[in-house]
Amino acid sequence: MITVAEINDIERLDHFRLAWRDLLGKTRGATFAHSPEWLEHYWAHFGKGLKLRVLFVTLRNKIIGIVPLVVKPVATPLGTVRVLTYPLDNWGTFYGQIGGNSAATMVSAIRHIRSTRRDWDLIDLRYIDQEGHDHRRTANALKSVGYQGSSAPWRRLSLVNTSDTSWIEYLASRSPEAREHIQQSEEITARDGHVSFYRSRLKDPLAPGWNPRWDLWSQFEQMDFRHGNQTLIAGGAHTLKQKLDFLRDIHGPASRSGMARIDALFVNHRVVAFAYGLQYTAGTDYLAIGRAPDTNPETVTTLISNMIQQSILDGEPGVNLSLLSTSAASLWQNSVRHSYRCSHYPLTVPRSQLLRLNRWMQQPVASPKANGSPAMVSDSQASREIESSIELAAIAPEDWPEENTMQAEPDSKRPPFRIVG
Repeated sequence: MITVAEINDIERLDHFRLAWRDLLGKTRGATFAHSPEWLEHYWAHFGKGLKLRVLFVTLRNKIIGIVPLVVKPVATPLGTVRVLTYPLDNWGTFYGQIGGNSAATMVSAIRHIRSTRRDWDLIDLRYIDQEGHDHRRTANALKSVGYQGSSAPWRRLSLVNTSDTSWIEYLASRSPEAREHIQQSEEITARDGHVSFYRSRLKDPLAPGWNPRWDLWSQFEQMDFRHGNQTLIAGGAHTLKQKLDFLRDIHGPASRSGMARIDALFVNHRVVAFAYGLQYTAGTDYLAIGRAPDTNPETVTTLISNMIQQSILDGEPGVNLSLLSTSAASLWQNSVRHSYRCSHYPLTVPRSQLLRLNRWMQQPVASPKANGSPAMVSDSQASREIESSIELAAIAPEDWPEENTMQAEPDSKRPPFRIVG
């Protein structure tokens, strides 16, 4: 028999750490953001005003899956809306359930949400790898309990595919303007002296010579993350100090997990540009890029150029810069993917229905391809979709709106339980 246990106290997660880590090895597309250490640090830095809902799905007293969720107050023009969502906040590309039994885990978790008292106004599960590992399991799980399970593109990901290519071939795929910009940036950087590139090799922490490079980290915190009119650091609308404090705290456990990535550009043995990212099977998600305040902006371009060259040499699958800046990533992209969102708007919450109508009215319409498959969303359409989305507030309101207690519907009114996928 499948059962679901819910944990609302972050301190209790320590009792499930071993089982959690065991399931990580069975999770397709697992990243450091799927680890219990990630959730603990996320909660310590950004959990104020949120409610934790971590669902442990068990079969015959053995945990087969975990679904970490939070209820987050979101400020909208219609007032504060409580959103049930994943604890990611633009710190990663994809997210979802943890464990190898995706379908059973998601259906069981959503059925548990359906059967418990509703403390949310809207379900909005984002960062879904629908075209990859998810295969519509999340949408089907929502629909299996009578929820809408409406699915739509969430983020357009400008990626650099660094496998099965060489630097010469990759550079030839760039526009003449991009190639000229890269060459000029490297020439400007080289005027100040000898240029060298460093990439950390953070593998087994028990191996001889293992070093998390805290010496470089201290220099990283002094970098200027502004690039033009943008700031090249992920994490949504949180302040720069909040973001750097969070990255510093996750660097230790990420390094011990072999998932932290440090890239640094040196001129005359001095760090002039720095990039920090988290590695996983599909590549590296870069979370911050900065340069020394007294250096030219071109050092950032030179750093990224070296990052891509090294990833090609290492045979790494891909590099993701889109968490930092869509426009900056577009200079380097040679492939595009989309993450998706699955939503449910309760009919008994008028504000939720108004938000649903607003999103539907602003949703770009993509013309179907000749073979019947949906067309890819254009850059301008993707921008419109993102701008019309409900964005999570950087600082949650102190108080949530009161909600009338609603009685759970009798079991007879629920759709029969089934495994989808």
